[in-house]
Order: sequence, then C-alpha cells, then structure tokens
Amino acid sequence: MKRILVTGADGYIGNAMVLALLNYTKQFVVRAAAQKEFVLNSKSFETVRLASLEDTPDCQKEFADCDALIHCETYETLRQGGDWLEESALHRIHVLGSVHLAREAYRAGIRRFIFISTVEVNGASTPEGKKFFADSLPRPRTLFGRYMHQTEKAIQQVGEESGLEVTIIRVPMVYGPGCSNLFSFARKLVEYCVPLPLLWCSKNKRSLLSIDNLTDFVIKSLVHPAAAGETFLVSDGHDLSAEEFFCLLAKSHRRPPLLWPFPPLFLRLFNSYIGRQAWEDFLFKNLVVDIKKNMILLGWEPPLSVEQCFRRSWDERSVAGTSHRSN
Repeated sequence: MKRILVTGADGYIGNAMVLALLNYTKQFVVRAAAQKEFVLNSKSFETVRLASLEDTPDCQKEFADCDALIHCETYETLRQGGDWLEESALHRIHVLGSVHLAREAYRAGIRRFIFISTVEVNGASTPEGKKFFADSLPRPRTLFGRYMHQTEKAIQQVGEESGLEVTIIRVPMVYGPGCSNLFSFARKLVEYCVPLPLLWCSKNKRSLLSIDNLTDFVIKSLVHPAAAGETFLVSDGHDLSAEEFFCLLAKSHRRPPLLWPFPPLFLRLFNSYIGRQAWEDFLFKNLVVDIKKNMILLGWEPPLSVEQCFRRSWDERSVAGTSHRSN
C-alpha cells in the first residue's frame, strides 16, 4: 500500500482529500498534516503537525516512509482580515514555503508531489467561444494567480533538478457539501427563495468543479504514471451560464427558479458600485477550461454529473470527498 501525505488537511480541499483516500483502504495509508486539534486527534488516519513553512522546518520525520505528497494549501493562512497578505509575505510563505516543502519531500524519498493550483494562473477570463487549455501560455491577472504561477514554476524547477515527479492541478471554483465560497452564498439565496434579477444572464459560460470530481482526479493522478511532470485543468465537464447555474441549483433543491428580467448593463453598474467584483465575474464573464487532456493521458472523465453534484451539495448528511466507492 502507498502512504500518502496530505498537507492542509484542516482546509476544505485537504480535508475532503483525506476522506476520499480513506475509502481506498486496500491501496492507501493516509497521513494528514494539519494545525487544528480535531484533525490531529483523529484515530482513522495518521496525523502530523508541520511547523510554519516560513520557518523552513526539517520535515524528514513527518515525511518518513511516504510515497506521495498532496499539497493542499489552506488559503486562510494567506489572508488577513479578508484581504491577501502583503506581497513579500505571500512570496515568503506561499512560494518559498512550497518550494521548501518540495525539497523536503525529495530528501525524504517521496516520489510524487501533487500541487493543487488555480485556473487563475491561466487568466481571469476566457474570450467568448474560447477555452483555457492545460498547456496554454499562462497569463495570470490577479495577485493570487501570479503567486500561484510563481509557485508552480519554482516547484517544477525542483522536480527538474531532483527527479521529483511534480503534477500541477489547476482548478476553477470548487464546490460541494460544506463549502464556504460564492457557491455557498448562491445556495442560500436559492434556499430562501430570494427573487434574483438574472433572467437575462444567459450569455456567459463558467466551468465549475465538484469537490468529489476533484478528489477523484487527484487519486487518479497519484497512481497513473503518465501524470508525472504534467499540468492539468479539471472541471465537471459541463459549463453553465449564470442563469443556467441558478436554475439548476433551484431544481436540485426542488425550489422554483425565481429569476426576473433586468437589464444586464444596470446590474453590472450596480455590482461595480458596491464593489462585488467576484459576482461581476461570475455573472457576466466567461471562464471555460478544456479537460480533454485528462481523458487522453489518464483515461479520466468526471465520475459524477453536474446535476448529481448540485443535488449532493444540498444534502446535509453528505461529507465532501466521501462519494467514492471503497476498494
């Protein structure tokens, strides 16, 4: 069995990754690196506490006997009061810290290093009718996208110099049970039947990614030899306009889609006035990724449809990352 170390296990993606791996009891032994006590005290899997990467700690004891490492940064540590840390701190903690982690992984004999990145490395949006491809020239526009791009390049350099197998996985907005992002806020609007002026918001397209489809792809990348040294984009494989998104979200919870017509120009002006850039992007801009490379190289397609994922996101009994069958 392979021993898999997951960093950021107290974050949304990291925690889901641990739970997903636990379903493959005959293939993996899970070791979770976290800060929060409720994770570290778990009896279901091995746990370790990593010191701050800013301090370049010696991680050989924590990494001992591991075959692969999945680096799921807990991005809350990169924010302060809702805003990103200053650029020097981001570079020190995120870029240099992640590079140190990769070097420590190689020193400990870890063979594969999987880094969960963001589609913002490719850019902030796609032109109408166009897509981002995994091998497209990166054009990051946001602060976060630029630092993720720097981190990717630095980790890949470690791989080239050492032989560490580095796999980069760039993701769009990740959603699922218990998420706390824009998807979660949209879900509350639908749950409480709030009428929304979005009936004419049907021209844009956005790629989304269920946490269950993400964890399934990461597990595929752990075991497939062709994933070494590659960069992938991942999504549910079904792109939605803002109108389609809210209609499907309402349908999956058996709520009426209370959308009413309102001139998109006025709505954009209102978003600009109140400073809701995230909503502006989601409602009007395109962000579409192409995932054909995943099928060609790894034989992977999303195991769950977007309809299944939306329904699952409403189930309070569901736990992110636990939709996989046990092996």
